[in-house]
Amino acid sequence: MKLINAQTAAQLIEDTRAQGSIFTATFTKRTTGEVRTMNARLNVKRGQVGGTLGYDPKAYNLISVYDVENAKRMKALGMDDETAAKKSYRMIAADALISLTVGGTAYTVEKA
Repeated sequence: MKLINAQTAAQLIEDTRAQGSIFTATFTKRTTGEVRTMNARLNVKRGQVGGTLGYDPKAYNLISVYDVENAKRMKALGMDDETAAKKSYRMIAADALISLTVGGTAYTVEKA
């Protein structure tokens, strides 16, 4: 695994936006301290309702992502595609990243 800092990790995630490729992020949740691994994508438009967020995620060092596995899980439980999509948007704290896999390359994120 390659060692990178949080800023580089956030940039690697942002670089997946154009291709719409899936990446895997392991991070510590700010609210509970739980370590979570998520397969996610950027730039997903499905299930979005009009309007904007009431805050700027970047101001809080957050990355807005679409949780691919959560959407699959909800669909398997019988939820329709649109509802599953609406409930699958998440935020990842860039400064809480532990590891990242992008394009088959694994990275470890060093703590500041």
